[in-house]
Amino acid sequence: MLRLLIATSAVLFAQSAMAQDTSKIVYFSGQQIETDIHKAPANEIGESEINLIERTSQHAGILLRRTKPGKAEVHTTEADVWYVIQGGCVLTTGGSVTEGKEVRPGQIQGTGITGGNDYKLSKADFIRIPPGLPHWVKKIEGGELVYIVVKYVDK
Repeated sequence: MLRLLIATSAVLFAQSAMAQDTSKIVYFSGQQIETDIHKAPANEIGESEINLIERTSQHAGILLRRTKPGKAEVHTTEADVWYVIQGGCVLTTGGSVTEGKEVRPGQIQGTGITGGNDYKLSKADFIRIPPGLPHWVKKIEGGELVYIVVKYVDK
């Protein structure tokens, strides 16, 4: 199983690395996105991830599939822009992160959010989360949430 996980990760990494030449157009067909995200291994919180645009100091593009709620997050300098491809969730924004701790510079994670506002996201919804705003996928609806997030430094 571990060998399969390592081999799959290597293939996905190689695919995303090929798309990283910033002088070239990055293109993934809808069919490729659908196939690749369902093949990507899930982590302990039910999240599968493919880097569409590798993180630079200014931005990143990530395809995500979640089958379980995640951790609450705050990105102090990055904004997130989400576009939902399929499935849905309840996304809580604002409020205060519960048991928050800095996991890397500018990135805080916690177990949830107290207070805040809930948004029920579903296919074709779009949301921008500004830097410094706590956010948390509190509940998955329809079995999964598949979305693209673009992260960018918003000064």
